[in-house]
Amino acid sequence: MKIKYLFYIVISILLASCKADEPMPLPENGDLSIYFGDNIDLDNLENYANQPIPAYITKNNGTNNPITDKGATLGRVLFYDKNLSADQSISCASCHKQEHAFGDNTVGSQGINGITGRQSMRLVNNRFAAESKYFWDERASSLEVQTTMPIRDHIEMAFSGTNGDLDFGALLLRLNDLYYYKELFTFVYGTPEITEQKMQLALAQFVRSIQSFDSKYDIGRATVNFDIFDFSNLFFEKA
Repeated sequence: MKIKYLFYIVISILLASCKADEPMPLPENGDLSIYFGDNIDLDNLENYANQPIPAYITKNNGTNNPITDKGATLGRVLFYDKNLSADQSISCASCHKQEHAFGDNTVGSQGINGITGRQSMRLVNNRFAAESKYFWDERASSLEVQTTMPIRDHIEMAFSGTNGDLDFGALLLRLNDLYYYKELFTFVYGTPEITEQKMQLALAQFVRSIQSFDSKYDIGRATVNFDIFDFSNLFFEKA
């Protein structure tokens, strides 16, 4: 039986009141309402797949994994869930902060076992960039591959299988014990099986759905046919 209101999540700030050194306990009855705010109605999903895009935007690096409302919804839940870190203290959103264009405002980002070597990169409008590799050192061959590498990193989310960490399989077992993931994976993929590849596809769809075109540049660019023309809302000194 499908649960219409499957779980609770707040998109702007997740668990803002929880301190990083206080692990989030797993609710015994599966009710996450003590952690999350807005209902997600599986019969009335947010529009992730068909958001308006300005005509001057021509790049799309997600053609091999098209955004769907179902997949991006699952990706959104994974992105904000602190259960994806070994001690349940941080989520993807802890370092990719919505209020900072889904990036970080510190030189290095705080992980479970220390500070990362580089700042977490912003995610907004990722879909429309030309990147084919990810991370500052380009060690990830695609966005899909990148999405679970922080989870597997000892410093960041610590399901590394090294240095005394649990391995990624332990995370899959944890997610299998959370009722809402069985429901969501069935909703998206047709079966309750949770795999890393399915997580990667959903997380990448959510990341690519994060877009913003309300800057002064975007407003001005929409009024002209080419970049070389003066924008009506901006004034530049001519050489």
